[in-house]
Amino acid sequence: MTIGIGVLCSSNIRPHPTRPDGIILMADTMGSTDTDSTPELHKLCVEDDIYAVCAGKMEFASEIISVFKQELAQIPSRTLGNVWEALNRAVHEHRMAHFKWDCLVPRYSFTPGAIFESQHQNVVNDWQQYDSGTSLLISVFHHSGIALLFLVGPVQGADGWVHSLQYPGYWAIGSGAPNAFSWLNFRCQHLGLTPKQSIYHAYEARIMANMAPTVNRNVEMLVAFANRHYVLTAEKPEIEGCPVSLPELKSLYGKFGPQNTNELGH
Repeated sequence: MTIGIGVLCSSNIRPHPTRPDGIILMADTMGSTDTDSTPELHKLCVEDDIYAVCAGKMEFASEIISVFKQELAQIPSRTLGNVWEALNRAVHEHRMAHFKWDCLVPRYSFTPGAIFESQHQNVVNDWQQYDSGTSLLISVFHHSGIALLFLVGPVQGADGWVHSLQYPGYWAIGSGAPNAFSWLNFRCQHLGLTPKQSIYHAYEARIMANMAPTVNRNVEMLVAFANRHYVLTAEKPEIEGCPVSLPELKSLYGKFGPQNTNELGH
């Protein structure tokens, strides 16, 4: 399980409330199975100019990113529509392949290539309900320099598997997501805020997600703009040019974060 947070921001001196040109992705490093866990599961991905944070089945997320990279290379220009369509094609291709071998063949294909007509509705039902078990927040840049953010995964009350997140401009995935959402909402995060304020809000939300037992305290963070990106980790907590460092975020949390109420008594 995990926490992954994606936040859009503006780096302009006078931020435009609807034209974000920066993306912040943040994750922990906790990985758990039914029988084991590791504190070294790294969920941020930088694949050329594709940026992502993953939850659930990491290997499936990697496959989707690989196919998306191929689809992205085929589009004439990086408009929102073209990028959204390329990502939908990649997700659909991945879902079809895994549905075939995870469900269709073992359940319904008694002989190669043959499925009984009486099973047609069962196949349709299984396809509609099939979930590969991975979630992705994935970002690329529009040809004009605007940051685009998408969610790959199911959303309650919405159809489809690819969702544009230009509004509200932030999202969280994984077991710690409810706590992160609550804090981002409390801070009134929106895509017109500056990188430093947006990064700090994401950092606070990341700390709130620590309350989930399947999330650890390790922080890995990616900050990307159209022409540069930075990845901060425990081994590399600060990079020249990055709007903030991990030690600075820790210091800011001591100043601006929620305070304990012990002096009121237990």
